[in-house]
Amino acid sequence: MIILKIFCLAVVCIGACVLHGFAEPVATNKVQSQGKPILEFIPQSSAPTFFDKKSELFLKKDLWWWERDKKWHPELDEINVFHAVLQHKSVTERSWELGIGKGGQIYSMYSTFGEAMAPSSPDSQWNDEVWQFTSIYEPLLATDLPANPDDKTQMKFANSYIHQSGIYTKDGLKPFYSPLLAEDYNEQDRSYSVLNWGQIPSASINRSGILVYTKYRDLGAGVIEVTYVIYNFEDEPMTNLGPWGGVRTSVFPEHVISNPDGSYRYFTPWTYGYDKFEGCRANFEDTGGWAAVTANADNPYSHAIAVVFGKNLDKKGQHYGKPRYDCGDSRHGKRDYTVQATVILVKDKPGTPHMLRMYFVLGTLDKVAEKANQLADHADYEPLNLTEADTPLVSLYAKQINKDTVLSRNGAGKLVCKVYAWPVNQSVPLFMMKNNVTGTHFVTTDPYAQCEREPFKNPLKPGHESYEKYQNRIIYHPYRRKTDWVEFLGFVLPKDKADMKTYKYVPLSSISAVKESFDAGEKLDANSLRVRLGDI
Repeated sequence: MIILKIFCLAVVCIGACVLHGFAEPVATNKVQSQGKPILEFIPQSSAPTFFDKKSELFLKKDLWWWERDKKWHPELDEINVFHAVLQHKSVTERSWELGIGKGGQIYSMYSTFGEAMAPSSPDSQWNDEVWQFTSIYEPLLATDLPANPDDKTQMKFANSYIHQSGIYTKDGLKPFYSPLLAEDYNEQDRSYSVLNWGQIPSASINRSGILVYTKYRDLGAGVIEVTYVIYNFEDEPMTNLGPWGGVRTSVFPEHVISNPDGSYRYFTPWTYGYDKFEGCRANFEDTGGWAAVTANADNPYSHAIAVVFGKNLDKKGQHYGKPRYDCGDSRHGKRDYTVQATVILVKDKPGTPHMLRMYFVLGTLDKVAEKANQLADHADYEPLNLTEADTPLVSLYAKQINKDTVLSRNGAGKLVCKVYAWPVNQSVPLFMMKNNVTGTHFVTTDPYAQCEREPFKNPLKPGHESYEKYQNRIIYHPYRRKTDWVEFLGFVLPKDKADMKTYKYVPLSSISAVKESFDAGEKLDANSLRVRLGDI
């Protein structure tokens, strides 16, 4: 009887939706956005669009219980990762959906082929089997530490990889996705942009200083442009710009890679990145700039998804080696996953923004190849040069939160200073944060300020050449949520990086709203940082 009542109630609810003219959650193009000035600098592209047939892009911020079962894993709840859905809708061409996770990652790619993204696992909940930006502070990997038998893939507590998505959920950890700092939906541009603070995906003695800007743009007819801008505000250079992702091998069991003339060949993936097997990696310049997964490589009308990475990206910036595409699958293992990754080893100068642009193309294999060839020259990589002269300012106001006076872009009353909206070269980000234990709010340039931590036990003995390197270190636990990242304020310049002769700067310490609330953490104090006064 109870089951019957529940069933009847569901029928009534769905029926009511139909009577009101819709049978699914209403999509919206409205999003509460604090990202307008912060995200507008992401470079535009000159790529062609494919709007021959009428279509619309919607942003949906609700995950309704009757939506499709994507078969992620019986122990996982999609609501933990869900942040938004981008829906391309059309009655005359293929529709698609992108599920955007809380870390800004693509965790779902759904169309007539079903769910393309691989199932996740309880130990890595939408952390690996997603499309995301990854990087690494390779010199910090601490290969001079003794190997830990419990973690043979990386030195325990010396992890220095960066995941846009978030952390691994081993040992009963709750999901923690890279904090979302800003977002913006642009209806006219048919794009959605987010800013996240990338995470080292496990407890570590190392720190992430990686901001990941991601812009998803609908170009029509199954073409999705993805633009990343990466800003590294730590002192250590990162060594790799590496969008990482893939698909379910069971949905797309075959793989092709383009030839320089635009044709394509069968490209059998094997163990990821293993040079012994031809078909695991290729330099961009030896391809036509794209690769694709497909249900049947011999059938031009089979479902396919292309990844367009470009051909000549090594001409921009400085590199270690040549940019390449890596792939591999786990059809002989436990994971239903074909990995696809691009590897660009850059000579990073910390404090320099890097832009990387790629494309997804959804459709039949013949049409995917045709569009991918048109897009290959529009994939891009380049370091950006953002200066004080060409970067807009955002206004900050004093804001009272309980007993704390802090800075906010959304305050009321008198404007107290201005900061840069974009990552000017050599600038550092400014945050307004909350300590969840004390309930106090504070301003800082250190996203690890006041986070939970513990002493690191040095495994080396005195006299070892690396003993001092690991002495008096701490392990960071930002994922335990002792702190929250309430508002991203913009960027400020260290005193020695600011053009004091041309622009009217004052010490951040001179702003009364931060005299009591600023916490330097492990970064520069307020007296060493400069903000603009301009004509306020």
